[in-house]
Amino acid sequence: MIKKNKNSRSKLQSQAIIVIGMHRSGTSALSGELSRLGVFMGKHLLKPQKGVNDKGFYENARLLKLNEQLLDRVHLSWDHPLLPPTLPESISETFKRRAIRFVRQEYESASLWGMKDPRVSMLLPFWHQVFLASAIEPVYVLMIRHPLEVAASLQKRDGFSRDKGLMLWLNYNFFSYLYSLQSRRVIIDFESLLDNPNAMIRPLMEQLAITPVNDSDNCFIDRSLKRQLSADSNAKGILANMAMDLYRAINRNDRHEVECLFKQYQVFQSSLHPVLKEHLRQVKADEVHFRNRFESLYDSLTWQLIRPLKKLESLLTSKQF
Repeated sequence: MIKKNKNSRSKLQSQAIIVIGMHRSGTSALSGELSRLGVFMGKHLLKPQKGVNDKGFYENARLLKLNEQLLDRVHLSWDHPLLPPTLPESISETFKRRAIRFVRQEYESASLWGMKDPRVSMLLPFWHQVFLASAIEPVYVLMIRHPLEVAASLQKRDGFSRDKGLMLWLNYNFFSYLYSLQSRRVIIDFESLLDNPNAMIRPLMEQLAITPVNDSDNCFIDRSLKRQLSADSNAKGILANMAMDLYRAINRNDRHEVECLFKQYQVFQSSLHPVLKEHLRQVKADEVHFRNRFESLYDSLTWQLIRPLKKLESLLTSKQF
């Protein structure tokens, strides 16, 4: 449990802990511990998934859906390896109204709450405007993990190549760091969080001027949450070297170094062949189109009527006479 200090201050109506960072970087572990301490993480949390997040994601299903729909509108996805473009204003304004309504419905009863979906990191300029429009003061918590461990975890779970995993890691962490610069922020390394959870969370509690109660009892975080070790800690290459440099710079909170690395990364991304970029955009646009067609059909009255007949047909044809 947590209790708010009497002298705590908030310029806006409420405070929110916004967990940002790359997938597979310990964002669920941190969110689970915040929930245990009494931070309200939302009404509609995703259920645990065996072998992926056994102890739970602590991720709001409605937030996930909203982010996915926004990414679909601009033909992007959570695993898009290129740096995302600026959202068109017309789309941004439409989704901004939806996001403000979502925040109000989901969290307005809590004076201190938390929100976690790694996709927020890639949409941070959008979400920051939502928080300001909602009179919410965000405190960002950037979870960072060794890039080669994240790449290995993505390879195991999703079949991604190491280079794709590293590009995603770079995208998420550049956006997370650079777009939270002007806000209150705490940076937490996943390995350090596993080693000493209380010590790593204490700066966040101090930022929020709240006092944990019984913070050493039944800690959510333990070593079992780390399933993936880096297969090759000495991996070389442009992406591996850049990711390791960024990992060290963020842990030092070295803004100048991060900004220099981002310029280098932009040059690297611009060197990718335009034809490949065009093909990637078209593939994503086609995916969104056909997925929407399928979902429309699945929800249609016709499908609802014929689905029992299809099931019966399948059962009959599977019988051996």
